[in-house]
Amino acid sequence: MINIAVQIEKIDYEKSIDALLPQIVSEFASKKPQGGVEKFAVRLGKDAVPVAKKLLRYMDDSLKDGLVVWMAESRQAEIVGTINQHLDFLFGGSVMKVGAVIAEDRPGTKLALYASQVDIDYAALMNSPAVDSALGQIGGNGGGLLKGAAKLALQMASKANPETLEKQGIALLASDRVKPKLLSAMTGACAKIGLTATLGDLTVEAGAGPAAKTSENAGLPENLRSKLEDAVIAFLKESSR
Repeated sequence: MINIAVQIEKIDYEKSIDALLPQIVSEFASKKPQGGVEKFAVRLGKDAVPVAKKLLRYMDDSLKDGLVVWMAESRQAEIVGTINQHLDFLFGGSVMKVGAVIAEDRPGTKLALYASQVDIDYAALMNSPAVDSALGQIGGNGGGLLKGAAKLALQMASKANPETLEKQGIALLASDRVKPKLLSAMTGACAKIGLTATLGDLTVEAGAGPAAKTSENAGLPENLRSKLEDAVIAFLKESSR
């Protein structure tokens, strides 16, 4: 199993709030929220969006990032489904499936968006148009013969050593021909749900990646809740002057 990590370079907070917050407020209302922040958002109703935009000036970037990403992750089924549609188109069939999309801090950088728990049908991958294109980089003008040799090497690796196969698969997915298409799939999925962000470098890595949020921990994280409450208090204090 592999995961795909993309660094988030920049988030357009206002556009993302416009697209993502109304559904969050609607979900809060349907679940009869117990928390003060959730109740506040529900009582605001359609005014939650302009109020949230005003609150941005009282938040640091880590809180802004955390809130927008949390809202985006609430659209998990839609973003995963969109990425998988892009991948089906890219590989000409059901070759590669993403299990979850998670945003987490990446050591030494800002936030990264992970397509995690990625399952690959390596037999189908070897015969996909995208891999033909990637192997063309190896083949050069020699073309077909070297492509065939590369595919044969992959097939032999799959029988001899699954770890070797995974390494070969990662190398193909990270090639100059395939990597931009994976980035396009991630970018398109973000745009579909309304997360307006500039994505940076993409890496393909071994391992399942970050775990998906469960129903028990999918709510507003306590560290974000506390910081958001502080921002609301600062906003109210300044408004009362």
